[in-house]
Amino acid sequence: MKNNSHSQPLATLVAYGTFITNNLWKNYENVEVCLVKNYRRILPPGNWFPYVLPDKNAQFWGLKFDVNFDQLIRLDTFEGVKLGLYSRIATKVFLKNDVEISADIYVPTEKTIKQYNIILDIDAEDRWKNEIKKYPELIEKFPELIL
Repeated sequence: MKNNSHSQPLATLVAYGTFITNNLWKNYENVEVCLVKNYRRILPPGNWFPYVLPDKNAQFWGLKFDVNFDQLIRLDTFEGVKLGLYSRIATKVFLKNDVEISADIYVPTEKTIKQYNIILDIDAEDRWKNEIKKYPELIEKFPELIL
């Protein structure tokens, strides 16, 4: 890793969807399973990727990872932050050893929520776990992802 401000760790992010199932997590540092509280992961019928919405009664397991400045800019672009599709929001997550850390999570904006009619009631059981189960290597490394 180069020793400049663009390559030094800048932020910790939470992955909860295709970043996990497409094995993109393998390209990042300090990847660890984490419990995301106060959010519900939602896979609308017919969608190929999930969303998360705030829900004080929900939680799910995701992956936390560290990014540098350049990686953060690329991920913000991929998630459509500048287009107003998602916002990167700071939240607290819990590592397996119950240590609480701060991490950012991509949450759909009101524009995206309205456009795609994303509501908590459309996925009370976290159907994305069924997608995760299709990847044995992922389950072996991070079994919590399907709890």
